[in-house]
Amino acid sequence: MIGFRGAPPGSLAARRSLAIALATGVALLAGPARADQEQLQMLVEDLAERVRELESSRAAAGGGGAAWAERIRLSGSADLGYYGGQGDSVFEEDAFAVRDLRLFLDADLGREIRAGEHLLVRNVGFTFEWNLVRTAELDNDVGEAYVDLQAIGGMPWLNVQLGRFQIPVGEEYLRYSKGFAHRPLISQTVGGPWWWDEGIRIYGDWLGGRIGYVASLSNGDTPFNVDSNGDKQATLKLIAQPMDWLRVSGSVLRSGRIGRSDEGASGALWLGESWARAFGGPSSVPNFVDGMVVPDGPNRLTDTLLLAGDVIVDLPEQLRLWLAYGNYEIETDGASLYDRNLEYWIAELILRGALLAPELSGAWLALRANGLGSYDDGRGYLLDSRRRNTLGFNMESITVYSIGLGWQLSHGLTLRAEYSFHHVDTVDGVTEAIRHAADRADLFGIELGAHF
Repeated sequence: MIGFRGAPPGSLAARRSLAIALATGVALLAGPARADQEQLQMLVEDLAERVRELESSRAAAGGGGAAWAERIRLSGSADLGYYGGQGDSVFEEDAFAVRDLRLFLDADLGREIRAGEHLLVRNVGFTFEWNLVRTAELDNDVGEAYVDLQAIGGMPWLNVQLGRFQIPVGEEYLRYSKGFAHRPLISQTVGGPWWWDEGIRIYGDWLGGRIGYVASLSNGDTPFNVDSNGDKQATLKLIAQPMDWLRVSGSVLRSGRIGRSDEGASGALWLGESWARAFGGPSSVPNFVDGMVVPDGPNRLTDTLLLAGDVIVDLPEQLRLWLAYGNYEIETDGASLYDRNLEYWIAELILRGALLAPELSGAWLALRANGLGSYDDGRGYLLDSRRRNTLGFNMESITVYSIGLGWQLSHGLTLRAEYSFHHVDTVDGVTEAIRHAADRADLFGIELGAHF
């Protein structure tokens, strides 16, 4: 028998001895007439034990580069194409563009963390998102960045994420960050809730995922690492999936106070490209309320409250239907004429190519109607921040109808094409220049999405 127990695990001598033993084993198996069966059995057992020792040494803390390489995963997504629109659209010109670019790092920080015989955490991970480009603009900032503690105390329904994460209300936020590569259309909805915030997020499920929850407590401000007031933003989302093809969720969010007397409020929750903020502040356009020009509102908000519900029917190889509705109340620290009640609605249908032929299983047709607004002719809001200097806080509603085609060309490459019909209503009393600033707002695009 060839012995190599004296070499340190993972050392050059150990690897050389292991190679010699493997070669000897092959020779013995090739010439059974010359091999003693007992000696062969001892060799196999010794090889198995040595492999276990090497694996243990790699998994130990402070292990070699190969061990860390197995614990870290890099991924990313990019959308590149040609985008354009009518003269009043949010696309300033028809041009080629890198519309979205983000990179992700996921790391396994440890497993089976114990205090004596007691299991503290089953798994610990870390996620980081580098948000380089969004809506064709260079952001170069932090998206998600959190530590994920799974199955605390051995309880699979108690998992905690600490750091910066997507605000867990509704279903739209799941299509941002890592989900952005898998959306069916080029555009996002005009009113679906999302955005990142710093805090703590707790999640879990029961009955094999049939019932679940996500809750969070966070700063409540759009800017990175900012808490403009002592109040925190709290959320709760309850999820039920009674059948494999049916998912129902209900969400609630409350922020409390936002902003300071000398600094305009900027709430963390976004509805599309709009969010709760100091009325009139970021816009150079006059504010019309009930047909009259009014000054900017107070910097502080006293409270915001979102109630939302989503229903998803997903039939594999056939279709996916998503219906959503939300109501967002914004209360200012001042006269009630600055308070707003915004509503959003979404109806999206994806028809998969397999309905027509198996060869079209990677293709789909996407249809979506969605809207966001106060739906009050006298009281509007800034419903898309990209229109702050053309329409300002005078937008009564935005309604968008989109049609798109998609094709999953390979595991990491997607082709999308879309045309969106945009209709923007303004409040009563605005000037003709303001009223006609979004008469021609349709968008189109064709892009390749790459992800790995």
